[in-house]
Amino acid sequence: MRKWIMTIMGTLYLCTGFAQVESALNLMSDSLRWLNHCTTLMVEPEDEDEDSLIQVAGINPAQLISEVDLNLFDHIYTYEAAPEIVLNLKTFEDSADVIPGYIIDGKWDTKKIHEVEALEWDADSLLFLLTFDTCDFTFPTQYPRMTSPFGPRWGRNHNGLDLGLRTGEPVKAAFEGMVRISHYSQSYGNVVVIRHKNGLETLYAHMEARFVQPGQWIQNGQIIGLGGNTGRSYGAHLHFEIRYLGNAIDPSLVMDVPSAKLKNPIFYLTKENSKKPVYTSKKKGKRDKKNGKGGKYHSVKRGETLSTISRKTGTSVSQLCKLNRLRPSSVLRVGQRIRYR
Repeated sequence: MRKWIMTIMGTLYLCTGFAQVESALNLMSDSLRWLNHCTTLMVEPEDEDEDSLIQVAGINPAQLISEVDLNLFDHIYTYEAAPEIVLNLKTFEDSADVIPGYIIDGKWDTKKIHEVEALEWDADSLLFLLTFDTCDFTFPTQYPRMTSPFGPRWGRNHNGLDLGLRTGEPVKAAFEGMVRISHYSQSYGNVVVIRHKNGLETLYAHMEARFVQPGQWIQNGQIIGLGGNTGRSYGAHLHFEIRYLGNAIDPSLVMDVPSAKLKNPIFYLTKENSKKPVYTSKKKGKRDKKNGKGGKYHSVKRGETLSTISRKTGTSVSQLCKLNRLRPSSVLRVGQRIRYR
């Protein structure tokens, strides 16, 4: 095993030079946990006893190197998109053979992040096969922790889950598929969108760095970037979305965050669970407030924190967090409305 690891290090040096090797090795220090553990490497010992073959689960030398994708090191710390892979597809049949899920909508836009299409309900539900085996899914972050759920937030819908991480922590692809988007967005920051074989797409936003490019085939568990706080973001986190034909799906319907596992290898999208959350109108809110049924709010001023607001309003920090779906360490925006009653 030691000889094998030294061989990889030597290969990395020849391909990238010392500076890039140092960065790569830092990223790969915990690389065995990043691999798709469906793959195995058979290692034959020095003696000739065939019965003594040993199996080391989850190690594949070629995949280990591709996890970091050293050829893209010149691009990952810039706001420019990595060079797009030219697929050279001339017909619909070519595209259907190469691009996952292409047969469903016949589109492959590497610039526009979302193009929402109306869902057609010929049956009660749409069935999506997510995995064949448990190792076909990888939780996108190292530590399963949700900081903001799917649903209404600040007057509009939050179309994904916010997952807690620190800047520089690896972000992994949830399922295998092909990268459709890898660029910088004013709202999403460094964002990657991966199209999967079943037609679903997963989105990974606000990253500090991107390691992939459009047209690149990705395995689940492969590191596609590093967590960060780019774009319209307040504090480091990963914004994670699941979409079908541009329609946002609550990821918590698909995966259980605390256990970092899929709820079921098959997902049924129905008319009911595909509905967007219903908002309370502003007029109704004003009427309820006059009737004494509405909440009371505080507008955040420069320099204020949850602690200072709690003292001003006579409300505990824990109550503020509960009413506003915040954490005690949450960073507040100037002008943000904080409910305290």
